[in-house]
Amino acid sequence: MKKTLLLASCLLLLASSAWARIYIPVDQPSDKLFPIAVTELVGLDGMRGSKLTEKVPDIIKNDLTISGYFQVIPDSAFLDASEALTSDTINFAKWTALEAGGLVKGSIKRKGGEYTVQLKLFDPYSAQLLVGKQYTSNEKNLRSVAHRFSDDIMEALTGKRGIFNTKIAYTAMSGRGNKPIYVMDVDGENNFRVTPDSSINLGPSWSPDGSMLTFASYKKGNPEIFFVNLGNGNMRQLTNNKNTNITPAFLTNNLIYYASSLGYSTELFTKSIRGGKERQLTSNSGINLAPRFSKDGGTMVYSSTLPGRLHVFRTTPEGGLGTRLTFVGVHNDSPDISPDGTKITFCGQDSGTFDIFVMNSDGSNIQRLTIDSGSNEHPRWSPDGRYIVFSSTRKEGAGIYMMRADGANQVKMSKGGGQLPDWGPWLK
Repeated sequence: MKKTLLLASCLLLLASSAWARIYIPVDQPSDKLFPIAVTELVGLDGMRGSKLTEKVPDIIKNDLTISGYFQVIPDSAFLDASEALTSDTINFAKWTALEAGGLVKGSIKRKGGEYTVQLKLFDPYSAQLLVGKQYTSNEKNLRSVAHRFSDDIMEALTGKRGIFNTKIAYTAMSGRGNKPIYVMDVDGENNFRVTPDSSINLGPSWSPDGSMLTFASYKKGNPEIFFVNLGNGNMRQLTNNKNTNITPAFLTNNLIYYASSLGYSTELFTKSIRGGKERQLTSNSGINLAPRFSKDGGTMVYSSTLPGRLHVFRTTPEGGLGTRLTFVGVHNDSPDISPDGTKITFCGQDSGTFDIFVMNSDGSNIQRLTIDSGSNEHPRWSPDGRYIVFSSTRKEGAGIYMMRADGANQVKMSKGGGQLPDWGPWLK
């Protein structure tokens, strides 16, 4: 394994000088897509004809398509069917004739239960290798190999790391009335169930290190806050006050914030997962809920009925009276701060259904991102700040959707239904 990792790092080092060029500006208009070709892998050592030679490229193609930045050139248009894999053997003229700005080629071979996958990204116009990686994996983890290389493609061409090897947590919709928590890949695959019980579990939220989820559960009758270690499946109850406890979120890996009707109104509280007494943060009366935090932990946003209806407020994690940010709409809920701290997304109701909005962190320049597409709620930023995940009831099917931060390329991620998503962090 060490030998494989060393080879991957050496290939990357050889190509690193080409990474200084930005092929796709982050703010590139959504109607200007980057043309890229992804070929079938060359099957080595008995892998010729295996479906796995198509599986990895197909995953990469789908990743690039849902990113909203690429136009994947169809295989039927290819002018070069050769198995050449190096800069000095590939006929780049046949790829530039297709106006391919990028070319992905690679190979796969098997030894016992292990597969060695080599993947390369070329610039056909300069005949340069931009990225070269080699991975050793079992068949189950080949999806992760493909996602990792998609991330490398994004970083090489845009200058920012991709999000394809991250995870989405969400509340699933069960036909039996229960609502379990699931985690899935960004492309909707590799779903696994987190909560084994048959109760209603709502609003999963990731810990900063990605090792835990917190959520509200009706397992004990009334909604209480729970958290689960994803590594070992160990689940623990945080609150036990027999009131209404909802919308939890981690500030740090030890502190969970949540809304509770512990007093005469619904206020924000915080409590350590290590135990101890909860601490009240707001005393605004009415309903205060849905806390979320900036990446540096210095800012908290939440929703409050202090003005009469739900509106978005900003304060520090220490609580107290916040600054009101929204002044239009009937209900403004589920705010979330972008990773760079400059934007806030939220869902708002102003004409019967909910839509997703984004605004500057001071409340200025509100823009609607969804319209005439069912009810759209619970927006959450991707770790790179280029995308927003949300739930929608649109005619294409209720479930979990993603879009670029400017509202472009709205695509369904979940294979079935789902609601209340949260986008996990990059994992080391």
